[in-house]
Amino acid sequence: MKIYIIGASFAGVSGGIHARKLYPEAEITIIEKNPIVGFLPGGLLLYLQNKFENLNDAVFVTKKQLNEQNINVKLAETLLDCKAEKHEIITDQATYHYDKLILANGSEQKSLNIGLENDEDWDPSFKNYDLTHKILTQIQNAKTIAIIGAGQAGMEAASTFIDLKKTVHLIEAMDYPLFKYFDPEFLTPFLNAVQKYSNLHFHFNTTVSEVVKNDQYEILLDDKKIISDHVLTTVNVHPQLAKFTKKFKLHSDNTIQVNEYLETSAKDVFAVGDLVHSPIPIRKESAYLPQINHAVRSGAVAAENLLQQHMKFKGGLRTIGTKAFGWYLASTGLIEEEAFVYTHEIASKTFTQQVSLVDKTIIYCKVVYEKNTEQLLGMQLLSKADCLEKINTAALAIEKNMTLDELLQSDHFFQAEFTNVMEPLNRINMGSENRHAF
Repeated sequence: MKIYIIGASFAGVSGGIHARKLYPEAEITIIEKNPIVGFLPGGLLLYLQNKFENLNDAVFVTKKQLNEQNINVKLAETLLDCKAEKHEIITDQATYHYDKLILANGSEQKSLNIGLENDEDWDPSFKNYDLTHKILTQIQNAKTIAIIGAGQAGMEAASTFIDLKKTVHLIEAMDYPLFKYFDPEFLTPFLNAVQKYSNLHFHFNTTVSEVVKNDQYEILLDDKKIISDHVLTTVNVHPQLAKFTKKFKLHSDNTIQVNEYLETSAKDVFAVGDLVHSPIPIRKESAYLPQINHAVRSGAVAAENLLQQHMKFKGGLRTIGTKAFGWYLASTGLIEEEAFVYTHEIASKTFTQQVSLVDKTIIYCKVVYEKNTEQLLGMQLLSKADCLEKINTAALAIEKNMTLDELLQSDHFFQAEFTNVMEPLNRINMGSENRHAF
């Protein structure tokens, strides 16, 4: 069996490695348009933070590691066409015939209709290696950087640039940052802290009408103009689609339609990661979810279904965890601001808790649950201490449809230096909103 995979990022590599385990005799080939595999989407920021000695090191897997698992990797090669009826793909270097094909070529952030789309010297994002390598020197030399979009990627970038003593303008169409993951009032301690940075300028409820490049970039907003040495966009993420993908059935947002087993409208062609919608069980709908954990899981599920469709893709909860401006932020599931998408009445509780009996750092906690059944639907965490791992427990509790009473009895370890007497999930239904052990 010949398995071809287009894209060597998280979804493609996950699909390839899992396929190798399932089909030891298969011939597996990954085709990647970039010169290296496995580049981290935040590799630029990690490199600038001195987490990696070289930009090339900002990867989660190498070609050598894949070759050692008997997975062929073809780099700097671009897919041009797919003739599904012939089980044939055409790249800029050769024509290949496949038995099974997994499309995992990811997403991009290109079209913003702001006047720079045809400027070859301007690249709006840093999602892949080629783009990052191209703009690295520009970022290092820039004294002022404008970032369009205050979501997770935008906030992480702003935090890194502030640490590098740059002036940052953060432009967001909504009235607060990270709006997909947090309720506005919950972020109050965080926002109060970050707004004290003199070299950080927020522009909320604002859209970019045009960007003009002269000696610097002039960003024209609704009612003002910003001058910047460089402009980055972290919005408008959409599937990286070629013209041939119109041969497949698409959603209105140009994601590829797949069945529950991730097969497209073309037989033996699967699509994963940022090319497809993801089921969101608590919302009883599917949505575009360009997240790494979604990509990894979808790649593995597609591999499971290549020969026999037996594993349905469950989707996800939009779980995130990050650090920005010295704060740790995590979220999973439903937030109160999107209660309108849930079919039943919801309720919420907010409380604070010390990290441990030794560490007095406060963890801010908010949970969203179904009012009638008290089934947990979402959780938000915020702290100056690393509390990120706790969100994974919350995500698992939501997936298992656990109620607040059941969470009261969930088992956690205790060690006074590292924990409080009860974990946040244990405490939800106890009616206590103070910072003490109970």
